[in-house]
Amino acid sequence: MTVLGRMSKRCQSGLSAPPVLATTASSSTRGRHNATNPTSTYDSPPAPSASNATVSASSTSGGKGKGKVYSVQDQFAGKTFFNNFNFDTFADPTHGNVNYISESQAINNLAYVQSDGVAVMKVDNTTTIQSGGNRDSVRITSKKSYSTGLFVLDLQSMPTGCGTWPAFWLVGPNWPSNGEIDIVEGVNNNVNGQYTLHTDPGCTLDTSFDKSTSRRRRSSFSDRSHSRRAVANANSAMAFTGVVLNSNCDALLDSNTGCAVQDPSKQSYGVPLNANGGGVFATLLDANGIAIWFFPRASVPADIASQKPQPSGWGSPKAFWSSNSCPSTKYFKSQQIVINTTLCGDWAGSVYSSSGCPGTCADRVADPSNFDGTLVNKNPARVVILTNAKCAYCSPN
Repeated sequence: MTVLGRMSKRCQSGLSAPPVLATTASSSTRGRHNATNPTSTYDSPPAPSASNATVSASSTSGGKGKGKVYSVQDQFAGKTFFNNFNFDTFADPTHGNVNYISESQAINNLAYVQSDGVAVMKVDNTTTIQSGGNRDSVRITSKKSYSTGLFVLDLQSMPTGCGTWPAFWLVGPNWPSNGEIDIVEGVNNNVNGQYTLHTDPGCTLDTSFDKSTSRRRRSSFSDRSHSRRAVANANSAMAFTGVVLNSNCDALLDSNTGCAVQDPSKQSYGVPLNANGGGVFATLLDANGIAIWFFPRASVPADIASQKPQPSGWGSPKAFWSSNSCPSTKYFKSQQIVINTTLCGDWAGSVYSSSGCPGTCADRVADPSNFDGTLVNKNPARVVILTNAKCAYCSPN
């Protein structure tokens, strides 16, 4: 996991992959109340992996005509991966059928680093439990927090299947007062990633940055100034390509659905993501707002691999929440990274039958064979946090 200067972190749970993270979700209600959210769950789940944990600084400047270049602040990976996290042992705030176990219980059991440097997080797959009972799992929260940065998650595979709810996300203290950013999340057999914010009242998603609906929306403006703004936003570097599911981020409304954007790519979550070798999820949190990109394995920008990322050259993000309607410095503070796997619960459980899953979610959790087949890739997964961005040859503003 690497944290890049302004907004880059890479975390994994119940996943295996290089430095990339995928998010997926649906418009169904779900809640993370108070404690950090679960980050990864699975049926026939692949285990999460991560490697290489380093901290470095210093910024670099881009070439002529280039935007900001980020340098590494923190990187979580390899043998020291779990040293960067606390193991949460409280009851699952999303009411899943899991027991989050302590570090001493989890290490060398459900959380470990392989000889090839891949960090693994998984759900217990040996114990038969009663229907409706809880299965042991792991949830970890970063010891450090970040208010801005470029967070990059590289993963090769992730948990998927009926009853699973894996997640990689950021959350501030005193939820929802300091915000929550869901980067990789989904349930059951989802194949489209979903990106969601949960906040205090007053934060909304500015849909004028939505490329897919901007043209239709502009035609309805009677005020010419509003029309000009919509045109400018739709053509801006931050105009996003995802599908808006909900625009109000208030966690106290609609059972904490939040303001969600669905990734149009069916390679962004679950089985298709794993089959394509995973990918990279990059989240930029700065004064302009919050942007999320997803790159399939074959399309990861070279500057990410070299750890000198320039988001200005990545093209349109999958999702963007402008500070015009949700000031990021007001609603998002002291963000910690959370990775976890829960089973059933408020989301995966509530849509279990409608997802085409057999029987009941409680019965599925009872059978340990449903959680066999942990997949770990030989390439280490990483979370990178980048900061200290400088800009060369940028016009003053």
